[in-house]
Amino acid sequence: MTSSVFNVEKSPPSYEPYQFKLSDKFRKLALEELREDDDIREQSLTQMREWIAKHPYIRKCRTDAPFLLRFLRFRKFSVPQAQEALERYMAMRQTFPEWFQKLDPRDAPMRIPLRDEVFTVLGRDDAGRTVVFIRYGLFDVERLTPMEMFRYTMMFIELMLDDEELQIGGFRVWVDYTESVMKHYGMWGIGDLKLLMDAVNKTMPIRIREIQGAKLPKFAVTIANLLLSFGSAKFRERIVCHATVLESKKHFDQSLWPKQYGGPHDTTEKAKNLEKLLEEKRDCILALDDMEIDIEHYKSFWGQSNQNSNSDIDIGIAGCFRKLNVD
Repeated sequence: MTSSVFNVEKSPPSYEPYQFKLSDKFRKLALEELREDDDIREQSLTQMREWIAKHPYIRKCRTDAPFLLRFLRFRKFSVPQAQEALERYMAMRQTFPEWFQKLDPRDAPMRIPLRDEVFTVLGRDDAGRTVVFIRYGLFDVERLTPMEMFRYTMMFIELMLDDEELQIGGFRVWVDYTESVMKHYGMWGIGDLKLLMDAVNKTMPIRIREIQGAKLPKFAVTIANLLLSFGSAKFRERIVCHATVLESKKHFDQSLWPKQYGGPHDTTEKAKNLEKLLEEKRDCILALDDMEIDIEHYKSFWGQSNQNSNSDIDIGIAGCFRKLNVD
């Protein structure tokens, strides 16, 4: 891919041609799940680019196909919804720069969870979904703040989002809470939790298909349910938490298990691969900060989000998990 992917000119003189290079499996998946074919994709990209070029509040924006397809696939090629998703994404990154900008994998706070193997990409299942393994208890809460943990998560997501197979197939998330302690949960403020859920549930163009958790401590249930109360009912429906890792891993093919749980995947080796990929994509991730939107026009996004969140809290925090078993 050429350097034009870093261009944030909203109306460049030309656009790099796009060619679908994925396997027939993902071509079929894109059509069946996202209503995507060659004609719809080309028409939608053209509409997005024309809209960006004329947009009164967007000043600078990437217009390359992999970037715009994040939003089109996220919203199943509903162009108006993809446009709104792009606006929200740009506005949030700029409104909260301390959380979303300068995501540099060379910074010390970013290297700590990378070294500690908190996130591991295990591969893709038979349905084409990317399986991400998270060991939440490995976040070093003596050295990292909630903001730094959040920023690492956002950097990881930004890295993954230009992967077209992931855009089409989506994520499956496997979370192991073993070794997590009270500080892993008590250090998060309500404002932090709201922002985290807004990012994961509404703003970042990621298709989370399901979350399988294991060994959530009893003392963490209230915080976990509070976090989930800020998410949509549809998001909560996709979450299951098991009492043991053994129960959770039954939901994944053995070929996707890490070595620690009887599978083939060496998490240390995969952490090295992740570090290498982050270095390769570092300039691309940092270049996202060059995009610009008039954030004054989008203040209502966050007001509406907070109102909805407060309404959810009034309903009560019980029952946010579809199935919740704890230690």
